[in-house]
Amino acid sequence: MKTPQQALAIAVKTGLNFGLVFGFAIWSLSPLAQAESQIYGTMDLALNGVSHQGTVVGLSKNQTNDAALLSGGLSPSRLGFKGLERWGGGWSAVFTLESGFNAANGKAPNGRITVSDSPSAPFDGKLFARESTVGLKNAIWGEVRLGLQANPMATALSQFDVNSGFMDPLAFNGGYAGGGFTSESRWENSIKYTLEPNQRLKASVMYRVPDTGTVRQAYAGAVYLDLSPVRLAWIGGRDNDAQLPPMGSFAGFLTVQFANTKTLGGLASWDVTPALTLKGGWERIRALAPSPGHFTIDESMNGLSGGAALGNNNFDDTLPRQENMVWIGAGYLLKPSLTLNGGFYERITRINGPTGRHFDASMAKYEVGEIIESLSKRTDVYFNATFWQLAGPAWSNAYPKHLSIGVGMRHSF
Repeated sequence: MKTPQQALAIAVKTGLNFGLVFGFAIWSLSPLAQAESQIYGTMDLALNGVSHQGTVVGLSKNQTNDAALLSGGLSPSRLGFKGLERWGGGWSAVFTLESGFNAANGKAPNGRITVSDSPSAPFDGKLFARESTVGLKNAIWGEVRLGLQANPMATALSQFDVNSGFMDPLAFNGGYAGGGFTSESRWENSIKYTLEPNQRLKASVMYRVPDTGTVRQAYAGAVYLDLSPVRLAWIGGRDNDAQLPPMGSFAGFLTVQFANTKTLGGLASWDVTPALTLKGGWERIRALAPSPGHFTIDESMNGLSGGAALGNNNFDDTLPRQENMVWIGAGYLLKPSLTLNGGFYERITRINGPTGRHFDASMAKYEVGEIIESLSKRTDVYFNATFWQLAGPAWSNAYPKHLSIGVGMRHSF
């Protein structure tokens, strides 16, 4: 016997799935001539070198260096299909199908890691892991989309951060964009409504329907105020059983943790001159015990491109915890084809142990810089670097200092 909440969740989820199929079918069969479609994508590869410095408990080496060819040094590699069909009266049908991929080996990305008590558990792979939506749009009433899509917090953060790509702790770690781990910046089974009544004001709200038999409910929102040359935004949301950023992971391994999160933040941007822009913000994430129980997953970083994740029910005393991320950066157009970006980020983590004892604050500081030379409208070459330092009990099993340098090329089509 299902509860009314479970029955409602099943009904809404079924409606979403039907809406996606029906909407795309109508799109394909429509005889109207005012239909527009586009195939687009990005290829981004960088040669990246990382130096981990300091001493880690349990390791004989006190320093290690790594090098790799990375996909998404400046922006994620992707392939997408999108379209719009105008119906008249200000109404349009819209759809987007977008898949990320690893440009270095051609593999498709993985989605949310599957929790299991077996080391042979598969990762949850998705074909269109970045977006799979269909919806309606009206010039007055706004836009509604159904499916898998970026939540409003992720969209807002991308607009108020001067850096991007693998080096950026906000862009690379989608946890700050989604109140959880990287995959939480995009929610499946979701409904998003965006309204822009005028050029100064914009608002977006989103709700994720719980998975059948679970309580993976989530909601988020963002409000923008354009007071050119100053722009402001506020974000907030709640995410049940979110995958959290790594915390206290042993060197060479990534610990994935689940929690119910509450997120709140404020963002700002100032166009000082046509060439100089300042951007910054603050975000707080409060992580509480997950609804079904306490889970952690330990997985070798080398296996994250596809493999098994081992879940266990051991209580992790890093919950509850609170994280505050503050950042400020500047972007400068040195000449029409040359852009310089630089920013400072500070992550402050406070942890309460299982007995209620309060752990001292742990710090993570990042200095990030980018140099981007545009060879054409579609092709860029770039150099980026980041130096970050970790200190405090939350990082006791991690290298205290890291330097990462990348040189790469990006082509969009």
